[in-house]
Amino acid sequence: MPVPNDSKPTVQRRLLRDEAHDAIRDAILDGTLKPGERLDDKELQQWLGISRTPIRDALQGLAMEGLVESAAQSYTRVVKPDPENVESFIQTLGVVMGGVTRTTVGAFDGADRAAFASIVRRVEAALATRDTHEHLRLGIEMYELLLARCANAALVALARAAMTPMSYQIRITAGEREPNWTMLETGWGRLGRAVEDGDPIAAELALEEMHLLPLPSNSWEPPHWGSR
Repeated sequence: MPVPNDSKPTVQRRLLRDEAHDAIRDAILDGTLKPGERLDDKELQQWLGISRTPIRDALQGLAMEGLVESAAQSYTRVVKPDPENVESFIQTLGVVMGGVTRTTVGAFDGADRAAFASIVRRVEAALATRDTHEHLRLGIEMYELLLARCANAALVALARAAMTPMSYQIRITAGEREPNWTMLETGWGRLGRAVEDGDPIAAELALEEMHLLPLPSNSWEPPHWGSR
């Protein structure tokens, strides 16, 4: 065939390490690979049909994301969440998403505010039934709305990197962790009103307090850990 010489098309290529990363990550997030499960190179090679090098590269990336942990010459395994890590991830996400909220809410239009109000109404129903998993799902939907409207690309990238391990740790420990439901009910109410009023600072403070960040007015009891 004749080859055009006036322009060169952009060809998107995905590396094997990226394919391996996504496959292993998805298996961790959907529960196929369990917390604490050891990740054997040979078994992963057989499963994915690729060589060891891209798999090791993928595992290193997953370790940086907080989904995999390893010890030299000993093991590589799926992270098993513990209470200290979960609280740290929630606070970290609160710092990042607080920044996203402050830079984004003031630019919301009527459709954005309506979409946010819809999320808040559904959150209220989840809180009323103490549905931890639905609350987490709707929280992620709220993050996605904020990120889709955020004009700061660096903040968006940072927030997305924090969301993956946070959602994993919260989902896995949902049966052991009892949130402070009153704090969440109050926080979501304040957040919804702030977005409706177009007040980015009030929205930021409400979101940060919901993520366990200390504020001068914060007198909430911490979450309770133990089998429910």
